Amino acid sequence: MNKVFLSGRITSEISRFGTDSKGGVSFTLVTSRPVIKDGQVVKGEDGYTETYDQFHTIKAFNGLGKSIANHKKKGDKLIITGEIRYSRNEKDGRTYYNTEIVADEIEFL
Repeated sequence: MNKVFLSGRITSEISRFGTDSKGGVSFTLVTSRPVIKDGQVVKGEDGYTETYDQFHTIKAFNGLGKSIANHKKKGDKLIITGEIRYSRNEKDGRTYYNTEIVADEIEFL
């Protein structure tokens, strides 16, 4: 089974691709968790909790993509259910590997 659940904030502008009937949207979602050392949450000099941040490329298609494009913006919180997809592309003799999450469901928070 290939299923992923992410909760985070949109960190990029939502970009559309393809046509209205066969297109979608793409954006970046950041997920964070606190840094824990010796059983304690680590705080920075500014007093805020330090976090490990992960950035995920999210794609949503058809009606789900339209809903995101029409109702969400950078900074908004989401919960995403989807699947991980890996791809490999070659350009100018170099191989590039990509990882993205294709959303099945998105819950607005």
